[in-house]
Amino acid sequence: MPNVPTTEQQILTSYRKISIATWSHPRDPSTYSWLELPVEEAEAFLKTIKADVRPSLTHYVALIVANCLDTYPQLNHVLRGRNLHRRASTDVFITTLLKKKGSLDLSGFVLKNMTGKGLPELASESKRLTEVLKDGTDKGMQQVQQVAMRVPGWLFGPLMRIQMFFQYTLNLSLEAMGIPDDRFGSVMISNFGPLGIENALVPLSPYCRCPVIMGIGAPKKKAVVVGDEVVIRKCVTISFTFDHRYADGAHGAVLLHRFEKMFLNPEQYRNIFLPGTTSDTTETE
Repeated sequence: MPNVPTTEQQILTSYRKISIATWSHPRDPSTYSWLELPVEEAEAFLKTIKADVRPSLTHYVALIVANCLDTYPQLNHVLRGRNLHRRASTDVFITTLLKKKGSLDLSGFVLKNMTGKGLPELASESKRLTEVLKDGTDKGMQQVQQVAMRVPGWLFGPLMRIQMFFQYTLNLSLEAMGIPDDRFGSVMISNFGPLGIENALVPLSPYCRCPVIMGIGAPKKKAVVVGDEVVIRKCVTISFTFDHRYADGAHGAVLLHRFEKMFLNPEQYRNIFLPGTTSDTTETE
């Protein structure tokens, strides 16, 4: 008796034959979502912050998602073999586009131990780490780039899988070999807004082991319903790519709910954005 009762075999078109031959069965755990959020209050709040380095929207988003992971640590895990292990800290990776010899190269830095840090501290730390990347003094990145340039393409994939096995499955530090520990942290953020891109769903990367990867688009004016009226507001799209191996819809829902609430109400969470200050209202969930 068949598992699935069927009738006659279908005649395949040429493209159907090509597509069936091209792709194997789905194995991608990506789950996508995004929020379209009015951004005026966030931008106004950032302008009121007095600091040597003014925080940007990227820092604002980074601090919010770090707080979400601290509040709901069920998402702050690393996958080792077939088991999930809680991370000891909340770290955020910020992608950075570097200009090198007439070309563009994608790199980035990780903001370590985000818990308790405020926006001014994140802005200053980001500036320092960005300058290290630009002047080429990041030893870990130098090592990675040297290996990438020297190793032939056909060998690079197997080497990366060996590296992932030692760093994540066995959880061994490879810093003695010049490979930085946990390069990508708990979450990755890519701000493609300066490129004029309004929205993009960033793919998961096997070598990152991040439960969620985020994108920040270019702010655009959009029609928004406020009460019973349609008004024009400046909005930004924040995209989320969740790894379904780490979490279910319920986990993603609570993170998205808190993220939206913090993004839209910075004064309510002033003591989180600026530790040592007082929020306007008492936080409720």
